[in-house]
Amino acid sequence: MPIISASRRTDIPAYHSEWFIDKIERGYCHMINPFNGKMSKVSLKLEDVEGIVFWSRDYRPMLKHLPRLFDLGYRFYFQFTIIGYPNTFDPGTPSIADSAKTAHRLMKMFGLRSVVWRYDPIILTSATDERWQIDNFKTLCQRLDGATDICVISFIDHYRKLDRNFFPALIKSGIDFFDPGWDTLGELASELSATACDYGIDVTSCCEPQLKASAVLPGSCVDTERLGLMSGADLSGVKKNRTRKGCLCFSSKDIGAYDTCPASCAYCYANHSRENSVKKMKAIKPASLSLTARKAAKP
Repeated sequence: MPIISASRRTDIPAYHSEWFIDKIERGYCHMINPFNGKMSKVSLKLEDVEGIVFWSRDYRPMLKHLPRLFDLGYRFYFQFTIIGYPNTFDPGTPSIADSAKTAHRLMKMFGLRSVVWRYDPIILTSATDERWQIDNFKTLCQRLDGATDICVISFIDHYRKLDRNFFPALIKSGIDFFDPGWDTLGELASELSATACDYGIDVTSCCEPQLKASAVLPGSCVDTERLGLMSGADLSGVKKNRTRKGCLCFSSKDIGAYDTCPASCAYCYANHSRENSVKKMKAIKPASLSLTARKAAKP
C-alpha cells in the first residue's frame, strides 16, 4: 500500500482541498506523470493507503475537512512551510501570525508529532542575510513553541526557474543575492539548530549532505517513523525512494500537478509563472479526476 503525498508539486490544502476530499469520497484519483504524460489510477480507499503526507503553506482551507478525514480512519501529518519572507519572495503566503495560529490548531487537533515545520528554503540576500535569518528564525521558534517538535531546513538550489522568476524579482527590488560557501552555511545551520533546541525543536536537513559537519542530521520528509506513530501501523516494510541527491524519503505516490498553485513564490520550482498557474487552476473542478488540466496520454 502506498503513502500518499499531497503534494510536493502543488499546494493541495490551500488551493485544492475540495478536490482532494471529493477524491477521497470517490476512492481514487488520476495522476498524470509530468515527464511522460501517462495517466495512472491511484486508489485512495482507506484499505489501500498507508497514510498521507500533506505539504502546504496554508492549511486554513482544509481545516474543516480534517476531522472527517480522521474519523474515516485516515492518518496523516503536515509538512508546514513557515518562513516569513518579504512579499518580493512570497506574495501569496499567509502572515507569520496566521501560520503560527494554524500550526497550534493542527497540533491541538492531531498531536505534537502531526506538525513538521519547514524553514525551507533558506535564501541569503541583502534583505535576508545571516543576521535576518537568525533573528527571524528565533521569532518563529517563539511563535511555534509547543506546536511542533521538528524543523526541516534546506538552502536554495540554483535551478533554471530562478533565472526566469526569482532573480528578475530581486533585481527589480534592488536586492542582491548572496551565495556563500558551505562553511558559512554550516555555521548558520548550527546556530539555527541551537536556537531551536531552546524551544524543544529538533532541526534536520532536507537533501543537504554537506551539513553533516554542522551536527544537523539529514531527515526524511516522507517519514515512515512519524507516520507510523500517527497511525499505529508497522511501516518498516516501506522502501526508501530517493527523489534527488541526499534525499532520504520513503516511497510515496504524489497526486499533485505542477503549475497549479497561484501563491506566486518567486523561487518556486513547481510553477512556470503565476499567470500559467492561475489559468490551469481555473480549469480544475472538484469533480476533476486529476489536477492536470491538459489531455493525458493513454496508459
